[in-house]
Amino acid sequence: MNQLDYQQSISMTVDLKKYRIRIHKNTLRALGNPERVQLLLHPTEPTIMVRCPQKGEPFGQEEKAVFDKPGNDGTFQLYSKELINRLQRIYPCFEKNHVYRLYGVMEPELHAACFTFNHILSGDLNEVSCDDTIADH
Repeated sequence: MNQLDYQQSISMTVDLKKYRIRIHKNTLRALGNPERVQLLLHPTEPTIMVRCPQKGEPFGQEEKAVFDKPGNDGTFQLYSKELINRLQRIYPCFEKNHVYRLYGVMEPELHAACFTFNHILSGDLNEVSCDDTIADH
């Protein structure tokens, strides 16, 4: 994938220094600029899903998508020390105080974007793999 593909793709950032998950504008647009999102961790696969709950579904543990810029031009940021610490415990490839960019694919039938931790980019654009690093949690 070249740099242009990365810029136009479905992406999110996991910032372990600021305990933040940032869902990027292209991802939110692909999800239809949802009012709420759910973050779902797969119990056995190194995967996180950003899901757009549908009307009529009972409320779960979703977050209101508040953009960091007016309108729908910005990103959605979720700050959670507990979630970031859990990610680090389960996936030791996430090193403390580092920033990682994840690229995903849309799963239209699930109204979601799916990100695997098998190939992620660190802040210095080095590729990191979380293959076979799932720890007991």
